[in-house]
Amino acid sequence: MKLTSYLLIILSIAFNSCLNGKKEVNYVVLSGTIKSPDIDSLKLYDKDFKPIQTIYFSKDLSFNDTLFISEGYYYLGDFKTSTKLLFLKPSYNLNADIKSFSEDDSIIFQGNGSNENNYLQKKKTYNKTFKPVENYKYFLTLNEERFLKLSDSIYSEKTNFLNSFENLDNDFKNYESFTLKFENSSFIDRYSLWKGEFIGDKNFSVSKDFPNPYTNYNLSDEKMLLHPNYLNSIAGALKSKHKIMLRFQDVDLKFLKILDNEISSEIIKDEIAYNYVKEGIEQTNDLDNVYNLFMSIVKNETYKDAIKKSYLNPKKLSKGKISPTFEFFDVNNNLVTLESLKGKLVYIDIWGTWCIPCIQEIPALKEIELEFREKDIYFVSICIRDKKENFLNFVKERKLSGIQLFAPDIDIPFFKDYQLKTVPRFILIDKEGKIIDANTTKPSDPKLKEQILEYL
Repeated sequence: MKLTSYLLIILSIAFNSCLNGKKEVNYVVLSGTIKSPDIDSLKLYDKDFKPIQTIYFSKDLSFNDTLFISEGYYYLGDFKTSTKLLFLKPSYNLNADIKSFSEDDSIIFQGNGSNENNYLQKKKTYNKTFKPVENYKYFLTLNEERFLKLSDSIYSEKTNFLNSFENLDNDFKNYESFTLKFENSSFIDRYSLWKGEFIGDKNFSVSKDFPNPYTNYNLSDEKMLLHPNYLNSIAGALKSKHKIMLRFQDVDLKFLKILDNEISSEIIKDEIAYNYVKEGIEQTNDLDNVYNLFMSIVKNETYKDAIKKSYLNPKKLSKGKISPTFEFFDVNNNLVTLESLKGKLVYIDIWGTWCIPCIQEIPALKEIELEFREKDIYFVSICIRDKKENFLNFVKERKLSGIQLFAPDIDIPFFKDYQLKTVPRFILIDKEGKIIDANTTKPSDPKLKEQILEYL
């Protein structure tokens, strides 16, 4: 047989194979235009906000890119302005008509995948109608019966909104149904956790008939790992079952042991252990034990290498090291630096007006400030990830004392040097500007007074 004839036969077989079966597509085509550009490019992030690809505009403000990605949730945008949640799946050919990237409900999608992503855009605007009743200042005023009716009503209305969209991808609809279930569970959980603090009754507890918000959760559904909230739902379910508070200083070891005992999937166990420990390893007071237990539980070598690097970082913030410095403006627009506070102890509280655990510590902080008002110690509160107007109003309304500072940006060396990942965060510095404790005790803990007295 001649070579030419042989090639023709091979090509014919390949051609007929394409006709008889669909060729699997492993990419997403994303195109569109932006009418009011407030950014010069778009970035695609995965569900954990890890950057994947930069999408650049042409001169006519259009874009067209091929994304070799797997099915899942992604974020599109630029963190300096805004990001939009997307659901993408190989074979999607999606066109986005963007009016303004910084405004809500300003994108209209067309093409394969448009139903799912138009739902996500409209859902964000729709959910804002529930903000007044989902605000803790409202729902914590309700008695148990009225609150549960409210939570049921919100869940029902949001479910009806989802069901009103036709021709949604089946997998997507399952993911979104899970989202609604998780949001409802978190809402119910917040009521049981915060109600006592809100009404000033430390002995408050919900009734025995109050629903367990995390019943019937599958803790080993590996397909759900692509959902942004799945790992949080596992943490919530385990926390509720074992009645523990996920505070990095207190329960790292306990929570890791629970994970090891109750999660059968090694992949899920590795994911949740890594995500949990990477956020708290620099803050734990039991660093060596947390590190050793993590290394014994996790099988993923990449995760183990990352935690090993994080394990070494806190050594730079050990007792006796010179503290990283800061300079922020106070409520009267005066510049305050850490150097200007030398000569006294400095107790730093990093917080935000949006942070419930931060707000819960305010009464105790006021008490300790009053007790040590004539001693050689400064109490410094630094408000982060907030609007300055909210900060100023909160300080005035709550009559906050001490040195009140506002941080205009989280991307500041002081926060990076202290590896700040969560708030509230408390730091104690000695009279010479050296670190006493880079992750010290909260104001409501009696041990803080003992620590301050030791160094005064």
